[in-house]
Amino acid sequence: MNVNTVTVQIAAREYSLNSTDAPEHVQRMAALVDRRMRELMAGGVANRESAAVLAALTYADELIKAQDDNTRLRRRLDVVQHG
Repeated sequence: MNVNTVTVQIAAREYSLNSTDAPEHVQRMAALVDRRMRELMAGGVANRESAAVLAALTYADELIKAQDDNTRLRRRLDVVQHG
């Protein structure tokens, strides 16, 4: 697996990230985090660290909800397929 080094901007800071994912994917992830952090900071979150923690919590919440939905839908599909 090739490791790519991708330079991204998040909340006005530059980061060099090493990843086996495609550079475009890393850029998309960084853009998503950057957008959320900027929204939080524009909404009154005073510092970058707090914005980063709140952004992480927001995405963790979305991930957990998506995983729960996935589990629920898989169970429903199993019932439909197997009675």
